[in-house]
Amino acid sequence: MSIEPFYLGGDLGMVERVLESGVRVKELSPSSVHAMLKEGRQLQAELCLLPLEERLEVVSMLGEVWEQRMMDGELDPVKKELGAATGYPAKLIDLEFSLVKKVLDAEEIRANLDGSLVGGAEALESYVELREGEGIRHLPAGPTFIISSGNSVIPTLIPTIISLVSGNFTLLKPSISNYRAMVEVFSGLQGLMSKSPAAHLMARSLSIGYMGHNSPTMDEALGKGDFGVVNFWGGEPARSEIGLRLSSNMHHPRLFVNGPLTGVAIIGGARADDSAARGLALNMILYEQQLCSSPTLAFYVGPYEEALRFAALARNHLEAIGSQYAVEPSDDALFVRNGAQKVLTFHGSRVMSSSSPKNPWTLAVSKADSNLEAVVESFPSFNLHGRRRFLEMIVLDSTDRIAPIIARLPSMTAFHGIDKVQTIGMALPDDMRDEVLWSLSPSGVYRFVPIEDMFMRSAVEPYDGMPLAALFTYAVYQRQAPTKGGVD
Repeated sequence: MSIEPFYLGGDLGMVERVLESGVRVKELSPSSVHAMLKEGRQLQAELCLLPLEERLEVVSMLGEVWEQRMMDGELDPVKKELGAATGYPAKLIDLEFSLVKKVLDAEEIRANLDGSLVGGAEALESYVELREGEGIRHLPAGPTFIISSGNSVIPTLIPTIISLVSGNFTLLKPSISNYRAMVEVFSGLQGLMSKSPAAHLMARSLSIGYMGHNSPTMDEALGKGDFGVVNFWGGEPARSEIGLRLSSNMHHPRLFVNGPLTGVAIIGGARADDSAARGLALNMILYEQQLCSSPTLAFYVGPYEEALRFAALARNHLEAIGSQYAVEPSDDALFVRNGAQKVLTFHGSRVMSSSSPKNPWTLAVSKADSNLEAVVESFPSFNLHGRRRFLEMIVLDSTDRIAPIIARLPSMTAFHGIDKVQTIGMALPDDMRDEVLWSLSPSGVYRFVPIEDMFMRSAVEPYDGMPLAALFTYAVYQRQAPTKGGVD
């Protein structure tokens, strides 16, 4: 396996390295990065002159190319590679690839821009009046450097597209896991370059390259690169290392980190029905609970016996859905899972589980508090990333204790490495839902959504509290007349 940069703007120098894994990588040379960024500044100025509609049309055409290639089977080898790298089942990779066209939909992107920018998407093209005599316009803050995680294609694709459409020259560094998939998404630009000046300009405004953590090119890019924005996806220790390297950069790019987060489900009352049980099961299966929105803990508000009845409903859906997304866990993973179940049972949890190694789900129902700390103490590898298709559901008699438990999750050994809870998936009656919404809003949670589709994002949603287009642009304000009441 070999990896080399994707860049349609011209020839660039490269440096060949062999990673510890044996993968042969051709990286951009440090001098090439500087040359590319210098040209990128000029390209951004040209991109700003393009009508937004033309930029969006290019992205939509890219989506059409992707869909056709998928239908023709051209992307099947890429699916296999991504599945092998992530451990995701083939059906999930199919779902992921089918969602790419939706991310590249012009109306979806426009909705994101409208929701992200003061003055809406129109402010990317011209000054939009905020009130009489005062207006605002948004210009690209880049060039941007996006350093993404590798557990999925969609979370990497969204910021890259928003950055590009916002008018930025964009350098993307995917992970090894999703590198080829990201290149394949944007390789369609090559065939579009001759179709319109907009496609030609946007194709030249994107570069994709892998750089190892100890790469001289990465050091040079972060320490000296003329970036306006760096968007990093991941946790420690890389997060701190990125910040340290950027601290000496004389261009002072803004840094925005999408850190490691997780999801929590809250169920109770009349909404604890079969639909909610299916939604919980689906989100446990999809992406093997590795998304920042995936439920890795649940609360049931109500009597213990009702919680057990709901768990039985979820069990049925875990069996049905999980069998469609077959996996091949290692013997070690299955051994640890079985040991964890015994520890949970010993500490009073009611444990339900699958007997199929290809669908190794576990659902534990605990009273009043979590028993996970005892499990991780006995089995350290059963950490947040090691727990797949596993959920502990804590039964509480009211919503009052949810906020304190959520507040201490980052300090728990069982949740080591997460910053906080990103997503709350709810299946609650309206009055109870309002209680949770108001009590948890100050806790730093970013999203409150129905339990059925915790993994789905609306086009108008911010990303971890930050509208993406606002991250990749800066606002220019203009006023035509002096303000009233000025100094004499």
